[in-house]
Amino acid sequence: MAPISAQSKSSGRTFTMFTDDLKNIIANVIRMVGNASYSSSLLALSGMSSSSWLIDSAYCNHMTPHSSLFSELKPAPHPLNIHTANGSTMSGHNIGSVSTSNLSVPSVFNVPDLSYNLFSVGQLVELGYRIIFDYSGCIVQDPRTGQELGTGPRVGRMFPVDNLRLPLVAPVSIVAATAVSSIPSLALWHARLGHASSSRVQQLASRGLLGSVSTKNFDCVSCQLGKQPALPFNTSESISTDIFDLIHSDVWGPSSVSSIGGSRYFVVFVDDYSRYSWIFNMKHRSELLQVYSNFTKMVKTQFSKRIKIFRSDNALEYTQYAFQAVLHSYGTVHQLTCPGTSQQNGRAERKLRHILDIVRTLLLSAKVPAPFWGEAAFHAINRIPSPVIQNQTPYERLFGSPPDYHHLRSFGSACFVLLQPHEHNKLEPRSRLCCFLGYGETQKGYRCYDPISHRLRISHNVVFWEHQSFIELSHFCASLSSSSVLDLFPDEAHIPSVTAPDPPVVAPDPAIDFFVQSPDTFDPFPSSPFNEQVEDAQVEDKLPNPELRSPAPASPEDLVQEIPPCHSTRVRSIPTHLFDYHCYTALATLHEPHTYREASTDPLWQIAMKEELDALSKNHTWDLVTLPPGKSVVSCKWIYKIKTRSDGSIERYKARLVAKGFTQEYGIDYEETFAPVARISFVQALLTVVAARKWDLFQMDVKNAFLNGDLSEEVYMQPPPGLSVESNKVCYLRRAFYGLKQAPRAWFAKFSFTISRLGYMASHYDSALFLRRIDKCTILLLLYVDDMIITGDDLSGIQELKGFLCQQFEMKDLGHLSYFLGLEITHSTDGLYITQVKYASELLSRAGLTNSKTVDTPVELNAHLTPSGGKQLSNPSLYRRLVGNLVYLTVTCPDISYAVHHSPLVFRAFSDTNWAADSTDRRSTTGYYFLFGSSLISWRSKKQTHVARSSTEAEYRALADTTFELLWLRWLLKDLGVSTFSATPLYCDNQSAIHIAHNDVFHERTKHIEIDCHFIRYYLVHGALKLISVSSKDQLTDIFTKSHPKGRLRTLVDNLKLVSHPP
Repeated sequence: MAPISAQSKSSGRTFTMFTDDLKNIIANVIRMVGNASYSSSLLALSGMSSSSWLIDSAYCNHMTPHSSLFSELKPAPHPLNIHTANGSTMSGHNIGSVSTSNLSVPSVFNVPDLSYNLFSVGQLVELGYRIIFDYSGCIVQDPRTGQELGTGPRVGRMFPVDNLRLPLVAPVSIVAATAVSSIPSLALWHARLGHASSSRVQQLASRGLLGSVSTKNFDCVSCQLGKQPALPFNTSESISTDIFDLIHSDVWGPSSVSSIGGSRYFVVFVDDYSRYSWIFNMKHRSELLQVYSNFTKMVKTQFSKRIKIFRSDNALEYTQYAFQAVLHSYGTVHQLTCPGTSQQNGRAERKLRHILDIVRTLLLSAKVPAPFWGEAAFHAINRIPSPVIQNQTPYERLFGSPPDYHHLRSFGSACFVLLQPHEHNKLEPRSRLCCFLGYGETQKGYRCYDPISHRLRISHNVVFWEHQSFIELSHFCASLSSSSVLDLFPDEAHIPSVTAPDPPVVAPDPAIDFFVQSPDTFDPFPSSPFNEQVEDAQVEDKLPNPELRSPAPASPEDLVQEIPPCHSTRVRSIPTHLFDYHCYTALATLHEPHTYREASTDPLWQIAMKEELDALSKNHTWDLVTLPPGKSVVSCKWIYKIKTRSDGSIERYKARLVAKGFTQEYGIDYEETFAPVARISFVQALLTVVAARKWDLFQMDVKNAFLNGDLSEEVYMQPPPGLSVESNKVCYLRRAFYGLKQAPRAWFAKFSFTISRLGYMASHYDSALFLRRIDKCTILLLLYVDDMIITGDDLSGIQELKGFLCQQFEMKDLGHLSYFLGLEITHSTDGLYITQVKYASELLSRAGLTNSKTVDTPVELNAHLTPSGGKQLSNPSLYRRLVGNLVYLTVTCPDISYAVHHSPLVFRAFSDTNWAADSTDRRSTTGYYFLFGSSLISWRSKKQTHVARSSTEAEYRALADTTFELLWLRWLLKDLGVSTFSATPLYCDNQSAIHIAHNDVFHERTKHIEIDCHFIRYYLVHGALKLISVSSKDQLTDIFTKSHPKGRLRTLVDNLKLVSHPP
């Protein structure tokens, strides 16, 4: 034991101690440090919250005592016995997934007796996760990507973790997992047993017949697809709180046996509150619209109510646009059933069954022919108590007072109707045996069938023998004549035997000659506020009387009936007070000739052709030469057009000589043909900028513009009709001529070169835009073939430009812009308005629709058009021309005109798609539009070229198209002097597409659209655009991708700042 000496630097003293003493001091220091760590660990444990978790390597599984942390908790397949270090045992019975704002961990035990939340190191390692412990704390990593899934600091000797999110798929490989677990699963036995139900497989496993089986639950997609039944429908006990809050409706038919009035359908309306039913006969389903319109008017007049909700199935008559428009006009909400689930319209369906049951019973009881189903008594159905409405009758529930039953009679019973005095003499019977069928609805009488005159009589003077049916007394009629039972019901002779469902009973069918008796003072019927049923509109004179049946001896009554009616022989003429009125049909058409022979006889067209030839001669368009050997000749023709103003008045007659360029051959008499023209979307953007900056707009036109272009090829043309030349001469063209393939390109090259001499340069992004900036003054010129728009803030420079152009070309100064390419521009105090009224009027006239009624929406709601649907067009060429005209009409679509207001020039874009909208090829429809300020400057609606496999893919392709247009417009607006340094907002209602655009890691779902992904992301990162989510409700692009009802369409149109007409 050697002594050790040490000297203090502060005091200079020397200390001496032995080695063992120094070791004891060091050991005490280390023990004190350990106690401090232990104390800090105890302090951490005492301050831990229920949301803190400890990582522990001694536990075999994650566990927690707090059941509130679980997002999913289910019983464990076996009891959970947890053995602690002191030898005690804790038990648990549940297992589940913990999901909080910071945690997402599966397979966690719920042990109520536990004091702390514990993460098992062994369970994490078994799943393939990497856990790193060091002095600063611990980290849980995914070894596949290196991503940190959770972290925790070191507190003493413990590692609490507050945030841990484990992915759905663990890193451990499937092969390794299979190798570790060799016990067959329930899913495997489920497949072995031929996809038996999981309950049956578990029953076998519980009996030990399958050996050792993993009890992990499973889901079988094949069973779900192959065995899924329809879900059960619970009986609805709900009822409306007032009459006409909810109306149930359904249509029955077609009946294989038409009623006497020719009806084959009927519709039922059931009030949900009162259960009162209205039934209406229909000959065709298309009559539903008129029936419902009359029904709603009756409800409003008689009850001062409006139908709030109308519930029906998805039959075509309910979903057609006209019916939907009527519902919207009354503010009625239309509730439709899901496809194939008629149970959702159960009350109307059960009412139809009730009606059919009544029909069968009444027809069988009365033994009347099937065509009388239209006359079956339905009068009593609303007068029967129902337990659903507290044993009240629908009549009492609707009207507030109980009905009167004293006038009711048995359907088909025998009755005697008193004849009118002129129908019999003093020695003939005073009444006639008839068959009772129902009750008069517009008259207070009984409806009785007369077998002799074959018509219905409505009379108050009726005596009933309800104890006997009409058929039982038919022998009485037979004793009067030799007619058979078929004579009593003549239609029965022609009724075919059918096996179709029995026809229903509906409102009385009046297609029989009614004979109405005058009522007496006694009124057997209670007053009703309105008619319960509506009868068929068409009334025939008599029932058909078949010729195949054997004729019966004519009775005196029949002889009277067979006398033909007398018709008046009075001469009908127009009343004298209308003699001075005359009607003429005025057809304002302007005829344009199609041939030179036709035009040469009209002096107006002769003058027009002379002006054209003079202009061609003035420009030295051709030289008359002899055709060189081996050269081809291009023929020509005259084109005649009447130019009109925006109000339709005639401006001038124009004759244009054009070459038949389709006979030219590439490389011989032409090469390049492309010539740029301004896009309509840029015209709209230019007008928006001009309106905001209050610049003046001027318009000029170049006369015979193509003739100013120089030809570089050798082209020969036949002399035009009307030009006197030698027979062997042809026209050697010196100038670009109308109709030649290279004429537009030659004219544009000549104009570009000429205007560049004045200091104007073409835009890099639209070659048809020429601009000049001098001393902060800007002049813009937009060229569209021979029409040009001039604007800017330098009026003197604009006048200089006009003078220069007049010197170089033959120009026409049209003053301020008012009519350009079919667009009518109206100036007002709040901006510019663009319309196509004249163009639309001409289009309607060309289509023959000038006298047609207008509609509220351009496309019927839920319309599905297919190439094979509809009728064959009689004139396909006219249809194709109209389609092309309508495409150009969309320049100011959808409401024909839109306004350019004074507003901040904020550039915004909206994109949307209608996934798999085309039922023919399932291609999606892309729609986008751009707002510059509050003005709509560009939009598009077009089918995508590829079939998208998901809505996200379709939305992303639409985003790519929108981005392409957005970049082009940004560049053009930069040329117009509009700042585009900030990112343009691009609104989209698909969150997945936005996430893909922001995510630089592509996976298998996006690899097939990787080019679009890179394209959008490049400009997203570089700040050209920013993606913003918008709700589907606020997505205005829906107007370009799908059809809408009137209300939604009107909202979209208003939000796009469209107006129906200029102020």
